[in-house]
Amino acid sequence: MNLINIRDKKILAEYFRKDPFLHLYCLGDLDDFFWSKTTCYGVLIGKSVDKVVLVYNGGSMPVLLALSQPGQLDKEYINQLIQLLPDQFYAHLSPSVEESFSSTFTISDYGDHYKMGLQDPSRIEKVNTENTCPLTEIDLEEIQSLYQSSYPGNAFDPRMLLTRQYVGYRRDGRLLSIGGVHVYSPAFRVAALGNITTHPEYRNQGLGRTVTAKLCLSLQENVDVIGLNVKQDNSPALSLYRSLGFEISAEYGEFLLKKRL
Repeated sequence: MNLINIRDKKILAEYFRKDPFLHLYCLGDLDDFFWSKTTCYGVLIGKSVDKVVLVYNGGSMPVLLALSQPGQLDKEYINQLIQLLPDQFYAHLSPSVEESFSSTFTISDYGDHYKMGLQDPSRIEKVNTENTCPLTEIDLEEIQSLYQSSYPGNAFDPRMLLTRQYVGYRRDGRLLSIGGVHVYSPAFRVAALGNITTHPEYRNQGLGRTVTAKLCLSLQENVDVIGLNVKQDNSPALSLYRSLGFEISAEYGEFLLKKRL
């Protein structure tokens, strides 16, 4: 097995589209908006690829996406991959894949997560989305203030406001709730929701549901596959997303890995 850096978007997209909800972020990162900071490793088999993982370097720390069917990313594969990875990175890993890293890296567990995909879009069409508004870079200061008070530590990249896929809910001119995207690609017809939060004083009023529904309606104009990641123990969020037509498509874990000295 020879693990190589693959730059052919066409064959990468064909591979990722075999399971679009599992590989939603990978499909989105093929977009020109993200591509310069994206590296894909995999096994070339004729004119196709297999066992593809992705490293994204667009944030404060590299992120490895190693998601697969059970047993696909075996110990031999991971041992080769380790030679290509930085000394420290964040990772989204399919169940048990982290075990193959443990002899080389210390691993901090950031929790079990679900991948969810929008399977019944008719539900979002029934939500009253009045008082929602588009948000852009002009609103950045107000957005950052909301995140500071309601979602500290949130992985918000201001550059994503350029996608024009951020939605807010205002009351008396004050921004109370927001929803946006971690990934958005009209070219590859996919989007991953993210940065969704409501001010603590205004929760349990359906505001998060409202902005998420409006965001999905906006995204549907340019994409076919809409998904998101959510912690498995976040019952309120799971209930909200299910009410909007999302269903669980896969399980994975999030980890911080640091090379052992």
